Amino acid sequence: MLENEPTADFQAKCLDVTDQWEAGRMPYEVAREALNVLVKEASQRGHTADVGRAEQAIGYMEGVRGNLNISINYFERARAAYSQVGNTIRAAVCDMNIGESFRNKGDFKRALALYGKAYEAFKEAGDIENQAFAICYRGQAWLNMERVDTAHDDLMNGLALAEQLPVSVVDRSILLCEVNLALTRLFIQRERYGMAWEAAIRAYSTAQENPRAFEKGYSNRALGEIISVSSVPPMEKRFVNDPNVYYQAANDAFLEIKAEGEVARTMYAHALSLLRSGRRMMAARKLQLAMIIFTRLGMVDDAARAAETQLEVL
Repeated sequence: MLENEPTADFQAKCLDVTDQWEAGRMPYEVAREALNVLVKEASQRGHTADVGRAEQAIGYMEGVRGNLNISINYFERARAAYSQVGNTIRAAVCDMNIGESFRNKGDFKRALALYGKAYEAFKEAGDIENQAFAICYRGQAWLNMERVDTAHDDLMNGLALAEQLPVSVVDRSILLCEVNLALTRLFIQRERYGMAWEAAIRAYSTAQENPRAFEKGYSNRALGEIISVSSVPPMEKRFVNDPNVYYQAANDAFLEIKAEGEVARTMYAHALSLLRSGRRMMAARKLQLAMIIFTRLGMVDDAARAAETQLEVL
């Protein structure tokens, strides 16, 4: 019978590569080659679950960098490996991540189907961490589709699940920052600025405790978004009334790991902020840059939004 879990030593090697890359201690090219070597090594040993684990890590890195088709390909390969050895949870993690790539490509129908499929597998297994990720990702898809009430329900449920996770769970802080950024955006759409501030401050506090690239990027973008529409509360002394400071900090954080999709989304949000303050020429330049990146990465929905906004500016 084939082993259905990656070996502990191999799992540690894969995590070490992705952690070092995320922390900026290992260049992408070096990390990618290290994972290629691990795939080859696992294949030679005939350990299918280990092959899947290394391919999953490559899929994750490529997804972060915005190489969505490559990411989908590697996650599908990893899912096939996990399915071959009967590991339904890891196969569902791959489904969820493929869903993320489809959401980023603007294919929300396919993304929602994959999130739902993954969520049911996690729920059946009692896997709270992955349930939280799946429902938070689904909430963001609903928000992209402007289904605000449905998005609110998923995001609030996802936040409650994320807050249940032990502090020792490595990705807890990334999830909390991401879901609170989404809630900041949602509450701004509803003009519930007090609640948007609460969400942004939750993201900020989490990032202060875990100042990694994603945490810094999501939390600073949340602050930029709320400060661009609502002044800093009088009792809050930690923040300055200049959204540009926070958009720049978010941009710098995402550039640390070359998360180009998030860089472009930050530029787009920054452009909207600049438009509100009447700085149309600077906004137009940022929209153009964002649209170029979105188009190159195949982020169709984001590119269309940027193009539509640019037409309003010109």
